[in-house]
Amino acid sequence: MNNPNAYWLHSIPALDRQAVEAVANWLRPVPWQWFATFTLSGNIRAETATGKLRNFANDLEKFLRKNICFVAGQESKPCLYGLRIPWHFHLLLASYSILSKEAIEATWLRQVGRRSGQGKIQESVLVEPYEAHRLGSEYCLKQMNDANSGWHLHRLEHFLPDLPNPSKPNHRTLRSARRARQQAAPSSGCL
Repeated sequence: MNNPNAYWLHSIPALDRQAVEAVANWLRPVPWQWFATFTLSGNIRAETATGKLRNFANDLEKFLRKNICFVAGQESKPCLYGLRIPWHFHLLLASYSILSKEAIEATWLRQVGRRSGQGKIQESVLVEPYEAHRLGSEYCLKQMNDANSGWHLHRLEHFLPDLPNPSKPNHRTLRSARRARQQAAPSSGCL
């Protein structure tokens, strides 16, 4: 953790920091491609924000015709005078195909449909290449023990070999696992 820009890491209580670092180490084998921050406007409920994240994943997978994987930290904080910092997500994204920054941004912006007065899209998405030394995993999970936050996983079982499969797989999970094995095969033009 020798990153001088990781001042936020030292503001996390010691026990929480240990948990964040342990989960981040567990996630390291995943071939992450992108670190993203998605912001929602307005005073929406946590469930609505989570639904938009799920819709984003479904829409991006439909567009790519490939599975994606993400780990997302969902954050919002109460502020003074009854206002809140809007719900936002910090994500790590991976796929067995190349994910383009443009596809990620466009898919999220279709979810939020936010525009400013001049018709320009306001900044509600930031997508950067994943760099392990910048502690993106830790940043996504920094509030995993906070009551006002949460975290979400999507198809992690296809990218993290030691993660057990569901104890009672159904047709959908079996089909998804089969598709992930096909996408991971070297003959499919994967990374």
